[in-house]
Amino acid sequence: MVNPVVFESMRRLAHDLRRIREKRRRSLQAVHNETKIALELLQHFERTALYDHERYNPVYLRSFARTYASALGIDPAQVLEALELAQEGLYRNQLAVQYLGEAPLPEEGGTMPEEITAITPERPAEVEEEASRTSETPALPLSVGPGGLERLERRSQWRIGVVIVLLLAVVIGFLWWWLRPLPAPEPLPLPSPAVVPVDTGRAVLVPETTAAVASALRWVLGDTIIASVIAAFDKVDPIRIRVDNDLRRPYWIEQGDTLQLSFTQRIILEEQLNDIQLLLDGHPYPTDRRDLQGRLVITREGLQAYLDSLAR
Repeated sequence: MVNPVVFESMRRLAHDLRRIREKRRRSLQAVHNETKIALELLQHFERTALYDHERYNPVYLRSFARTYASALGIDPAQVLEALELAQEGLYRNQLAVQYLGEAPLPEEGGTMPEEITAITPERPAEVEEEASRTSETPALPLSVGPGGLERLERRSQWRIGVVIVLLLAVVIGFLWWWLRPLPAPEPLPLPSPAVVPVDTGRAVLVPETTAAVASALRWVLGDTIIASVIAAFDKVDPIRIRVDNDLRRPYWIEQGDTLQLSFTQRIILEEQLNDIQLLLDGHPYPTDRRDLQGRLVITREGLQAYLDSLAR
């Protein structure tokens, strides 16, 4: 609710500030250009010091008055002191006494000069057009910034907040995608085993080579061939093996263990052949391909021929 005493005091302060500006030959347009305050607010300030304005706020008003005083070249501290008096209904004409050389009004019973009641703020030609534009859109509340007073742009601040939230969401999504654990690669299918009968009636598991894979691969033996003798079915006690031109030697292998030997041209295995599985360079080799003496004689040429037969 408007206090009539305060309202009169604020109008007297605004009237004195306008006359100080006119005496210093500063137009409202010049003040607007320097302070960036809307012309509509400047005009209303010089009528009632914004006391009856819908955007009136004591905090904003102090910043407004300080900026306005700086634009006129007068002491902002004195203007703020006068504003405090006006807000208490105690301002007489202190600024007019100091800057216009007028006599002070009496403390009690002073009334507004007649010219104040009929104040018509100046509207030079260059201001008319701007005032008509600004009057169509109500000015926003004022806030204090590094360059003086600026109008608050609530919608802009709200939009900036939304943009910041969206950017944070995009950044978090990108980081999650970048740091997410990659799925383990699917294991390659293993060849299905096929059962190959041997003389002993036991079954030896040999990986099945499909026709398509076998036709595309031809095993090439290296200079040295690795023979892996596996005691798959029972303890080997012992097996006798001759490597190339070396002597025939006995070997004892516990069930489940593997004996590895290397040869270049030939290897001969004797005794307990039914209890083993044999791998040559990692390729299963049947143990039933024996000679008339029951030995397993494997030569480089014979092994190559056997591997080539699998590729056909």
